[in-house]
Amino acid sequence: MRRNTFVLALAVLTVLTGATQAKPRAVVVAKPRAVVELFTSPFCSSCPPADALFVELARHPDLITLVMPVDSWDRPGRKDALAKPAFTERQSAYADVRNEDFLYTPQAVINGAAQAEGSDIAEIGDAVAQTAGVLSVPVKAMPVGEEIVVSVGAAKGAASSGAMITVLPFVASREIPMRGGETLRYANLVRDIVPVGRWDGKPVKQKLPLNDYAQYDGIVVLLQAGTPERPGAILGATRLPIRPKLSALRPRQQ
Repeated sequence: MRRNTFVLALAVLTVLTGATQAKPRAVVVAKPRAVVELFTSPFCSSCPPADALFVELARHPDLITLVMPVDSWDRPGRKDALAKPAFTERQSAYADVRNEDFLYTPQAVINGAAQAEGSDIAEIGDAVAQTAGVLSVPVKAMPVGEEIVVSVGAAKGAASSGAMITVLPFVASREIPMRGGETLRYANLVRDIVPVGRWDGKPVKQKLPLNDYAQYDGIVVLLQAGTPERPGAILGATRLPIRPKLSALRPRQQ
């Protein structure tokens, strides 16, 4: 996919999300319009365009993008070192909620409530528009001393039946050499899925050890309805850089 295709794709998504311009990605997304998860694999021949698209979408200031390589493509003698069973389980849980009996890649899940082909910018844009307003609960994360304080606000409108607070540490960029001299690049590559608490509709705070996430570029905090086995809509989200904060406070290790 050529660069001008990406520019057009971002322009389409900008219109659909109501953003005024496509600027380089902000370091912190305080009030995102959408959380877009990509389930992918280096062994999937249809995935490179989606991987490349998500590199571009990661720069969009209104989006939180998350890339999760799944292990469903692994075979004896062929294993994706970046794939995690937890990512495959998450994709499978989304499929169960929709009563789908098969998984495919590349797949994008938008705000936990809609899905699209991961390389189809029009489908992704439609899903963003269809789920507009889902992220209605304020979620914040900030470093305080040696801790990360996660704050979740009160439910808006109808009383909440509860939701899970989940932390997803990520690496901002990762390049993987492929056969034939090509290079696969991921942006916002998730490395784990960490449940940290529940929310009952009332304001709540969670304190996390900063050192637990010091090896990552940042974390995304999701407030999501349902359970890990039956995930629902994402009600709120935020993104916090980690390494830049630590670099400002500590000497760089040689």
